Amino acid sequence: MNNRLKQIQLINLDYRFQDMRFESKPKKGWIKTIREALFMPLAFPANKLGISKQSVSQLEKNEALENITLKSLRQLAQAMGCELHYAIIPHGGSLKSMIENRAKEKAKVLVKEVNKTMALEDQKIEDSETSTDLLAKEFAEKLSKNLWSDDES
Repeated sequence: MNNRLKQIQLINLDYRFQDMRFESKPKKGWIKTIREALFMPLAFPANKLGISKQSVSQLEKNEALENITLKSLRQLAQAMGCELHYAIIPHGGSLKSMIENRAKEKAKVLVKEVNKTMALEDQKIEDSETSTDLLAKEFAEKLSKNLWSDDES
């Protein structure tokens, strides 16, 4: 995928994140919390799924412990007349800011290493902050998998 298409994809995903609002999972889990809010007995989703009330109770416990499959969670939600929406949201709500932060980190490391080497030859970079910013901008615009590697390239 060329760089322009990568940028468009990034912008589109960030745009979608802007409208997403998520709450933290309730301590009991979403399934049990919603089922109880609806005054729905365990028997209702159990009968819809053809499983025992104990199995539904165990699935609710598994969700609360974050030990449930997405498939089971989706089936249980559907049995209760709900939908499962699954999302991974970047901290800060923006993929672009994640890339910019990573590019800045990587640039700082590289400039520091180059500066160390050049200082030995009495050619130390005087304005390392500007150099770091320029390099970070280049890394962020490049949108390369190398951005996430631990080497300096």
